Amino acid sequence: MDSDSRGSGRRRARGIRRVPLEPGALKDLKDAIYRLYVDAGRPTLDLIAADVAGLADELDLPGAPGRDTVNRIIGDARLPPGREDTIATAVVLAHVAGRRDTAAIAADIGALWTRAAGTPADSRFGRPVRQCDPLALEVHPAIQMDRPLPPLPPYVERRHDHELAKVVNEASSGKSRIAMLVGASSTGKTRACWEAIQRLPAQWRVWHPFDPTRPDAADQHLAQVPGHTVVWFNEAQHYLLTPDPRLGERVAARLRTLLRDPARGPVLILGTIWPYYWDALTGPPPASDLDLHAQARELLIGADITVPDVWAPAEVRRLVAASDERLRDAVENAEAGRITQYLAGVPELMQRYRNAPPSARAVLTAAIDARRLGHPLSLPHELLARAAPSYLADVEWNQLADDWWQEALAYTAKPCHGIAGPLSHIRPRPTEHGAKPLTGYRLADYLQQRGAAERASIFPPAGFWDAVATSVSDPVTLRTIGGHAERRGRYRRAAALYRLAIQGGDDEARWTLAALRERAGDQSGAAALRQSGTTTVDDDAGELSASAELRERAGDLPGAIDLYQQAADRGDAQSWDRLVSLLEQAADPDGALNAALRAADQGRISALRVLAVTRDRLGDSAGSEQVARLAADRGDATIFGALGATRERLGDIISARVLYQRGADHGDAYALLSLAELLKRIGLSDDAERLQQAIDSGTPSALMSLAALREQMGDRSAAHQLYQRAADRGSIAALLSLAALHERDGDLDAAEKRYQQAIEQGDVTGLWSLAGLRHQSGDLLGATDMYRRAADHGITAALISLAEIAEEQGDRVQATNWALLATDHGDRDGLPMLIRLRRSAGDQAAAAHMERFGLEDDGSPAANIE
Repeated sequence: MDSDSRGSGRRRARGIRRVPLEPGALKDLKDAIYRLYVDAGRPTLDLIAADVAGLADELDLPGAPGRDTVNRIIGDARLPPGREDTIATAVVLAHVAGRRDTAAIAADIGALWTRAAGTPADSRFGRPVRQCDPLALEVHPAIQMDRPLPPLPPYVERRHDHELAKVVNEASSGKSRIAMLVGASSTGKTRACWEAIQRLPAQWRVWHPFDPTRPDAADQHLAQVPGHTVVWFNEAQHYLLTPDPRLGERVAARLRTLLRDPARGPVLILGTIWPYYWDALTGPPPASDLDLHAQARELLIGADITVPDVWAPAEVRRLVAASDERLRDAVENAEAGRITQYLAGVPELMQRYRNAPPSARAVLTAAIDARRLGHPLSLPHELLARAAPSYLADVEWNQLADDWWQEALAYTAKPCHGIAGPLSHIRPRPTEHGAKPLTGYRLADYLQQRGAAERASIFPPAGFWDAVATSVSDPVTLRTIGGHAERRGRYRRAAALYRLAIQGGDDEARWTLAALRERAGDQSGAAALRQSGTTTVDDDAGELSASAELRERAGDLPGAIDLYQQAADRGDAQSWDRLVSLLEQAADPDGALNAALRAADQGRISALRVLAVTRDRLGDSAGSEQVARLAADRGDATIFGALGATRERLGDIISARVLYQRGADHGDAYALLSLAELLKRIGLSDDAERLQQAIDSGTPSALMSLAALREQMGDRSAAHQLYQRAADRGSIAALLSLAALHERDGDLDAAEKRYQQAIEQGDVTGLWSLAGLRHQSGDLLGATDMYRRAADHGITAALISLAEIAEEQGDRVQATNWALLATDHGDRDGLPMLIRLRRSAGDQAAAAHMERFGLEDDGSPAANIE
């Protein structure tokens, strides 16, 4: 068949629609290709791909695009991925259309592609990948030797690099993706991201939002981010865990929207974050609190790639043969495989802190305390200058020179082997409007982390708290530091900072101070504070919810609905769920849906789930699925799986299969597993096998999710196998889950073996669990040793257990010491333990004072909170 007849035989095909574009080089290219496509009779993608393959030699095609690439070249608003593939597609279309000037067409299309590719992108959104500077993207330079060397040594890939490469490759192929590298300070997270983006094609750009502040820049510009952009969120907590949670939630919501919008893709969101901040953003909210991080949690779950603190032996062996002397030096001298930290100059940093003269050490210690108790990154000059003297003994203070402050800052600012000094001055950029920029100091990350761990059990001196009260003006910071004082039982310090926060306009501090006053017995003072507040969260909400429950039990649905509505309006999150359910039961579907949508807008997506389940139980399957889609659009990927399970129990296999498939399409591992089992039961073994292979090849986190679901379903054998597979792939969490499973089964020997394996791989929570096993078996000596080791690694609950063991052995003094240490660590069980020990000793007055007023700085019972 000649080309003319082949073309005319395809003119009845429906074809691809023209892409609407703004005038410019890309539109010219797309229009030229589309005209060739129309002239060729709008052939199908499969036919074009077949022609490309069949005519490659005859037409001397420069590229070999497949079906998906051809679709992007003709029908996608983005720049075609490659010049050669674009030319090949155009030449084939011209040939099919009967054109004889294919050489000229190839030259024209190639020129148009080059012009479109060279069109400058919006400079607001970063620089091309190849033009970026890793140091400008906050990659730490390595230590320097005696001779000049490049800022970064050669890169040696580790296991997490392979996981990250998969994400970057998917972005290169046109899919928007997110990856968040989770690891402690100076473990190589940012360097890994830098190396990963070198895989991206040349048209990709890197955007690092930080001006005027990181979260503000992201909030203002994320809606305009174009395709082929890497959104660089180094230290992602600054973007998502903001003092005002609403700002962080807006940023998270904008990121979720960006990832889901195919017209704006592909984009790649790369971030780094410490485990502490990851847990704060992704952990379940307390049952009694509003969910402050719902958007961030939905964004981040499943996006984590763990970067270990310690290099594996096989990874270290690859460094031995490296040509860079810094890498060899790190292998020889790094402590316990902490290669990356050594390269970043950490040993020198810590030596500088520990060997500092008294004045410099006092400044650094004050900075460490300020950061560990919640002060933001930039530490004010006045705070450090006022606080530092209280960290000096009298003899040290009296021996200081008059210029001690300048000497201390000079010492702390001096770089350490190519990295910033322990405390560096933040040089602000000039503001747009000429206002004087704020100045401050930044504590080195690793020193902050290590220093916080070393000082975790020390309550700062009185001068620190006085300095905070006189030098810090931000009300949220005052409330945050006050909260740390309250958790450590120092109610008087907390109350003073809460009062200052209230004066600065922070209403949340008003309610927190009211609760302190109420505990102290000042009911009128507490009531006055609450009456003067403007917060939307009403402390009557709990009473309204309780009254609504009584009405509901009595059968008064209208009265219950009215009270649940009032409680929800006053901030009681749980009342939304009951309100939605009762409205649906009262045959008010519109009211139920409106209430569920209002709740979802306030971050309470569970109300939509409640409505979907309620409708399903009432037999409204169509209405249930409508609400499920709304819930899924807002991030509840598991709703379809839950509905599918219900349908399957009722024998509606067809509906169950459809719902499981929808859940799997939304990324729900439970739905995917359920679908595979359902297909197996109804005889579709081949389809089930393909799904099972997808499940088996899943990531450790996916296997963990499936294992937990299996365990919930009562299939402990399958759960054990899935946990084991995840453990075999390097998941320490899977080892801990296996240990817990053995423990619940009564196999304590197997549980201890698993906990030991987790400990050997560096997970300190295994120490706590193993101590509990030994305590349970009556081995108090072994339990004490393990609890001490766990406490040394920051597990404060171990201190309470040590206090309990000391109390069991009749050593009330040692029990009190352990309980006070737990309190100073910030463990909320510490003060109640101290109170109980006082009562058991017969000192009822001291116990009562502790309960009402907390502790003085030295740990003795306080007399009041004023």
